[in-house]
Amino acid sequence: MTESLRMPRMGMARTHHVANWRTGFALVSFGALFSLILSGYSAGEENNFYQLPILGGLYHEPQFSNDPFIQSLRFYASGFWQLLSGRMDGPEIYVLLFVFQLLSRMILFAGMLSWASLLGIESDRERLAFIALVALSSTLNGFSNAGVGGLLITSFTHSEVANGTTLLALAWAARGSVTTAFAMNGVTFFLNAFVAVWTAVPLGLIILAQWWQGRWTWRGLLVRALAGLAIFAILAEPVVRDVEADPYTKVAPGFDYVAFLESFFPYHFLIWSDPLREIGLLAVVFCCGMLAVQMLRAPDAFLAPALGGAAVVWVAGVVLPYITHARVLLDLHLLRSGSTIHLLAAIAIAALATRWCFSRNGSDRSVWAPSLIMLSCTFSIAMPLALLLLLSRRLWPATTARWCNAAPWLAYAGPALLLMVALFNGARIYHAAKWSRTVAEWRGDWQALGSWARTHTPVQSVFFVPAGTTRGTVLFAPNDGVQNALAEGGSVFAYFSHRQAWVFSPYGAAVMWAPAYYATWRTRLTEAKALKTLPERLRYAAGQGIGYVVDGCAQPDPHPASAARFGRLCVFAVPRNAAG
Repeated sequence: MTESLRMPRMGMARTHHVANWRTGFALVSFGALFSLILSGYSAGEENNFYQLPILGGLYHEPQFSNDPFIQSLRFYASGFWQLLSGRMDGPEIYVLLFVFQLLSRMILFAGMLSWASLLGIESDRERLAFIALVALSSTLNGFSNAGVGGLLITSFTHSEVANGTTLLALAWAARGSVTTAFAMNGVTFFLNAFVAVWTAVPLGLIILAQWWQGRWTWRGLLVRALAGLAIFAILAEPVVRDVEADPYTKVAPGFDYVAFLESFFPYHFLIWSDPLREIGLLAVVFCCGMLAVQMLRAPDAFLAPALGGAAVVWVAGVVLPYITHARVLLDLHLLRSGSTIHLLAAIAIAALATRWCFSRNGSDRSVWAPSLIMLSCTFSIAMPLALLLLLSRRLWPATTARWCNAAPWLAYAGPALLLMVALFNGARIYHAAKWSRTVAEWRGDWQALGSWARTHTPVQSVFFVPAGTTRGTVLFAPNDGVQNALAEGGSVFAYFSHRQAWVFSPYGAAVMWAPAYYATWRTRLTEAKALKTLPERLRYAAGQGIGYVVDGCAQPDPHPASAARFGRLCVFAVPRNAAG
């Protein structure tokens, strides 16, 4: 009799588990697809300058044997890309990058859902609302303030995959699963080593808060931590091995590293390069997150120490350049850890709005929830007003409740506010789709040019291309708007052409893992930026032994006939006597 009762119960438990798994998968898939519709998607943007040549395995080809940028990519410190080295060759790369983007978003929303259950978001309706609000959150739209860390951006990179694994690691730590949390941080290290370094601080603060509450004995914590660290070490080993094998780091750089960062992309590293508005908005996002955490009254979620730990890392990034110019430390990109602040704050705000949506309190449902949704899911500049709203609700709950009850017209405010959110995000979807089409057109020109170059030019040919925007605050000549526009989409050129490009501005990122490349990048980019006309570029190219110049097709007379035209881009063969 006992056995006959046990079997149906076990079957019911398995059925319930499968149903929960299916529901979770559906919610994660919805979040991923909805967020992609909101953000738009475009492959071939700037970060792909470093990843596409790895996928094509270009550093194995003889024509790149003397190309210091392409050769440095052998030691790109991400195990994810190195696993895929040399496995792609053709336009199917766009399908692969889209699949990766979709999976990246699914991992991110899985991390979001793992926090939702910790914060008391349990029913399917609540979880659906929470996922939708996270996807709509202005806090996650684009890049983080005062650090430019990637969030829900339009292209796929490994760093954004690490956002999801970071959330999963922190959520498992909050549940007391230290071994799993440390192992997942090993996955993060495999994807992006410096994100794993950021994650270690909030992980440690969560565990410290649990220990303070008496949830751990030293022995129990040590056993679990060592097991997790062993898995972490196995996952980190391939990345560490690549870093140690990098020959470009063996020679100490003969330049000031902070000066290089100021000339390349200071916003990840140097707080004085970020506008005060950006710093203020990040502070507002953090405060909104902390207030929302307090109002959720879920101390067992340990979201406050996680958010505080992320803030500690960012503050360390503020201080670090003032006390050291060491490349190894500055390469941790600590200001970019503001992305973790954004992620955790968005979780707290969306969870609070969800709780209010399903509250028994009428004013929470009809006034506070729509107001918070409107302020947190439209313009990011509205976040200071969201902070004021949360402060009012937190400090004067009785007064605000009386005010809501005394104004019956507020019953109509909720639908009006939600309509504003719908209209705003409808416009956002339209502009995102329009931008994606524009990027695809730019990329298509460069893809066509690259395919032509691969079949119509000698293998050893070098192309002088528009260098693109320089985002540093010092060193280089002012940007040329026409040349910058021509360079858009150029990240796909090397992949499709299998030919060298003389220099692109984004190539400077290679100095972070190959400081020996600095002199080459700076010299070439300085010279390229000084050239103002096609005849000047042709003479320069001839002097450097470059075979082709890529420029705009609208050139003042007289000018040489182009060898080929691809949309807005024309290719000019360099005459042998052009150097004179």
